[in-house]
Amino acid sequence: MSDQKSGGGNKDIGAIVQALADNARAKSRAKMRDELASRHAAGQLALWPESERGIPNELVRCAVFSAKNRKERREMFRADAPLIVPVIGGGEVIYTGEELRQDDETVWMQLVHMSKESRSPQVFFTPYSFFKAIKWPHKGTSYTRLLTTLRRLNTASLEVYSTRFDRGVSTGLIVDFTYSKKTDGAPWSVRVFSPENELLFLFDKLYSRVDWETRLALPEGVSTWLHGFFSSHREPYDHKIETLAKGAGLALDVSDDEQQFDEAARIAKKKERLREAKKTIKRALETLQGIGFLESFEIKRGDLVHVVRARRA
Repeated sequence: MSDQKSGGGNKDIGAIVQALADNARAKSRAKMRDELASRHAAGQLALWPESERGIPNELVRCAVFSAKNRKERREMFRADAPLIVPVIGGGEVIYTGEELRQDDETVWMQLVHMSKESRSPQVFFTPYSFFKAIKWPHKGTSYTRLLTTLRRLNTASLEVYSTRFDRGVSTGLIVDFTYSKKTDGAPWSVRVFSPENELLFLFDKLYSRVDWETRLALPEGVSTWLHGFFSSHREPYDHKIETLAKGAGLALDVSDDEQQFDEAARIAKKKERLREAKKTIKRALETLQGIGFLESFEIKRGDLVHVVRARRA
């Protein structure tokens, strides 16, 4: 009997020790969250010039903002069937909500930049000024497009697991927004950050700086995704075509409808998609070289992509 009581006592002590450790971690994280909010308010959290925009490394190195054509039908990822994408270099992002594309990323980066510049979690703007900043045409369809994008960003939910965290953390992309149906210049607002969520942690040191004019001059899709991805490396590593294709969210795997095919047919289908992805990525690399972002690139044996970024003046 005494042995059983002793064992139960050890379990109780272990639970208490674990609870104390969890409480200490929670207090430390709350303190760090307050510090990050203060640094943001002082303009010291994230530092990049007006010519650039910032984005956390985890988000620019995965397919959460996919490179699919924005005219394609967007998927909806539910809590019981989320989008799970690997972060190239380590980690993963789990996403629920309506599928995000590169145009959503452009809007979000601009909102983050405005928040940084104003040193405020909430930003105010007229749709016209926002269209001008991201080079969207000033017309009625752009109002609808922006409002739809804000709704997507507002309902987006992410769980980020990477080397900088010892566990997965959940966050949204924006907190809330207001808008006007008038087109006479009435202001809109977006609250980008909240001290209660984990978004500020993603901008603590490990973020990438993307040249804004270059991004806006590129066609949305694989070109902008590769531009962001290679911007996240001072000296880009070589990567396989398949790695980049999956990182950009290009479909390579066999779909549910194709599972009925025999193994040989499934393998052939995947090879066909990989060949198409290689052509798409090559065209995007040519575009990046033509615009002056890349000095050179080479697709070596084994479909290994080697790029050399152009040096900044």
